[in-house]
Amino acid sequence: MTHYGPSSGATDTHVNGRQDGPMIKYRGTAISVGLLFLIALVFDIVATSIYRPILDAPDYLLTVYPKRTLVTTGILLDFVSAPAMILIPILLLPLFRTVSMGLAYGYLVFRLFEGILFTVLLAHSHSLINLSRECTKTGAFEASHFRVVGDSIHATIASGTLLYILVYSIGALMFYYLLYRSRLIPRWLSAWGFLAVVLILSGDLLYMFDVFGATPLMRAMAYFAPPIGLQEAVMALWLIVKGFDSSALVARQSAFGPANQAL
Repeated sequence: MTHYGPSSGATDTHVNGRQDGPMIKYRGTAISVGLLFLIALVFDIVATSIYRPILDAPDYLLTVYPKRTLVTTGILLDFVSAPAMILIPILLLPLFRTVSMGLAYGYLVFRLFEGILFTVLLAHSHSLINLSRECTKTGAFEASHFRVVGDSIHATIASGTLLYILVYSIGALMFYYLLYRSRLIPRWLSAWGFLAVVLILSGDLLYMFDVFGATPLMRAMAYFAPPIGLQEAVMALWLIVKGFDSSALVARQSAFGPANQAL
């Protein structure tokens, strides 16, 4: 009996130490994911406010090249969002795969596809600089040809953006479902995100079926995008300040801890 007390204390310390390690690790994961969401959101808002008005102006063929520094700066700032898109599912994979292996890797694949599409769209936007430069060197007859090419690039960007929103929405639905099931954040926050994604997906599908007529895509999406933007900002701040729910982490660790260490 004299040896029971010290032995029990040592065991408790060892168990607590094993639990504290993952808690500290996933606290860092929560902060990193929150920061990545904020970076992607803030950089995208700032970047598009810089270069989109220039590219979407009626006389863009004459103004894009003279304002090429602003356009390039905006596109480079927007590009920062692409790595953030890909890093988020990688950081969350060890936790998400304890809920559903298929959905966890599905979310990773769709986020990767989203990042690739995003980069391709930025490349098309940047190509308008060279088109504008060539247009300013030509006469009125040749300028009409450049207008056709430029409008074609704009149409490609619009169609690509519709596909991008679709891919984003499918991945985001997986993301919020996994969050809801895992209880890593409050369920009301996960449900808010899920419903907001359904809203923007609905707007995307409505635009695909020409419900909005000649309304520009970004103007139409302005009615559907704010709820998910606000939710991502709130969720990011929650993850940075509060982190993941500790009881949910303990449940994930106790049920799937050994398998989870394989990643």
